[in-house]
Amino acid sequence: MSLEMQVEAETKEGERYIRRVRKAFDSGEHVKVVERVAMNSLARMVRNTPKGYTGNTRQSWKVYRMGGEITLYNTSKVMRFLEKGTKAHGPKKAKALYIPLNRSAAIGGWRQGLVFGVDYVLAKRVKGIKARHIVRDEEAVAKAELGVSMRQFLQELLNDTRNARN
Repeated sequence: MSLEMQVEAETKEGERYIRRVRKAFDSGEHVKVVERVAMNSLARMVRNTPKGYTGNTRQSWKVYRMGGEITLYNTSKVMRFLEKGTKAHGPKKAKALYIPLNRSAAIGGWRQGLVFGVDYVLAKRVKGIKARHIVRDEEAVAKAELGVSMRQFLQELLNDTRNARN
């Protein structure tokens, strides 16, 4: 993403401010602000992601950096269902759905020794899960936080140029 701006300044102080802002953006100082907001956002999304039996979905959050752009994503297949939810459904091919009731039954799947009703149940239909909208909700929070942080960054630049003159 490139940002182009054309600004004219009538005063020496205005010219100094524009030069300082251009220098800060050219040197990538603003990337630190974006990274801080992204890491805060990542922490909130990890906190809002349920652990389930294994915690794998929570641990699957990743960060991808390319230039000044940072992408947060989750590699777990389960995250799509948590984000969007599921409708009521039954099995596609089997006669019943296997629903684990504890960690042992969830991790290993069905095996000899598991007790029906204690470790697992079988169901013809399930209600589905309600969408959690973890990413959708965080997007709005992150945009607001980035706006506040960038305004603060630019105000600090303005104050620096005023102090540098004195």
